[in-house]
Amino acid sequence: MASVKILYRPSSKVGQSQGSLCFRIIHQRKVKVITIASSINQSEWDSNKQVIVYPAAPLFRVKFLRELEDKIKQIANRLEQVIADLEKQGRYEISDIVCKSYLEEETNSLYHYTEKQARLLFDYGQERTARAYRTTVRQLMKFNKGEDLLLEHINITFVRDFERHMKLQNKSLNTISFYIRNLRAIYHKAIQDKFIIAKAENPFSGTFTGFQRTKKRALSLEEIALLNNLDFSQLLNNNDQKTSSALSSVDEKLYTCWRLFFFCFHARGMSFVDLAYLRKDNIRRGVISYYRKKTGQLMEVKITSTLQGIIDSFSDDVAYSPYLFPIIADSGRSSRLQYESALRLQNNKLKELSHLAGLNKSLSTHMSRHSWATLAKRENLPLWVISESLGHSNEKTTYTYLASFERSILDQANEAISAALNRTSTYPSNIRKRG
Repeated sequence: MASVKILYRPSSKVGQSQGSLCFRIIHQRKVKVITIASSINQSEWDSNKQVIVYPAAPLFRVKFLRELEDKIKQIANRLEQVIADLEKQGRYEISDIVCKSYLEEETNSLYHYTEKQARLLFDYGQERTARAYRTTVRQLMKFNKGEDLLLEHINITFVRDFERHMKLQNKSLNTISFYIRNLRAIYHKAIQDKFIIAKAENPFSGTFTGFQRTKKRALSLEEIALLNNLDFSQLLNNNDQKTSSALSSVDEKLYTCWRLFFFCFHARGMSFVDLAYLRKDNIRRGVISYYRKKTGQLMEVKITSTLQGIIDSFSDDVAYSPYLFPIIADSGRSSRLQYESALRLQNNKLKELSHLAGLNKSLSTHMSRHSWATLAKRENLPLWVISESLGHSNEKTTYTYLASFERSILDQANEAISAALNRTSTYPSNIRKRG
């Protein structure tokens, strides 16, 4: 059974005498806090009895305290009812209590409902989806002249006006699809949670929620070779990497960047976020087993000699870390923030690597993934094999990854087909000039 207690929290601001009240919920040794957004003096709260105290105060203050007291009772009753309902259902998580305990007037607004969902997503480690939801709501509120709106006011006219507005802003179809799809996900989740009732007419009918295929940036085999053949590549077999003359001639961070880029490439185009979170216990019997951050799909990659060489080259850097690479290192900081910082550094250093290799391209972490897929295509690997290797849920996603063949290759293929037909046909002799 979950327990609930009301606590007084003094302000952390210097010179601020007032604090706030919060509900502390404990369930299965996990703790969650719901803060009441009202300032209160410590003398106005009895911690033992958990009740508002009315000291000698002006009438307006007494009125405020009475309203706050009513609000506390309302939230307490709501929590009590939610916990009782969940107890009847059986096993439940503390996040279920928080999810269902918000007041009705708050959860019916798009902003408040989305914030609640975002907090839950962060708790479950789905930061990317949480941020997508928040970004979508910010964009929609800009369209709505900075005002929030009720979930029930989302209808087909509103959604189409939102889509038309974004088109007038010259946003790409994929960007428009991103916002519409996230709004649709929030809307359907609200229906599932019974905060609103589904409309007879689908609000998202006729809007663009697909993907416009764009040309993916990938390195050719020759470009990959130029990058691979940079001078410090020989250091993988050098036992004294710290004193290597080759390493001293370049920024050490470039060497780290180079190794991480090629680990992703040789690990079947592993995403940088998955590399960042790899732990030593992800390796079993010469195989890296991990779940993709984006899809949750289980991936298994055999450790080749090249991959092992890169792993070994980081052994000193991660000697006392559970992680395979020195990206998430500070246990006192958010792992997500450490990853994002490393991602920015990696992309910046990749641009320097591109210049060193003489490439006329702006490298990014995702290009190792696109390049692996494109080279697999050139090697005539079946689409389903490439799709499985990348961890895609369907081949359509893989198809958008593959860069188009150079026009010269397509022209050669066309000429070969024409030549084959010419050898068995006399149709060119039937073509006559006019006049």
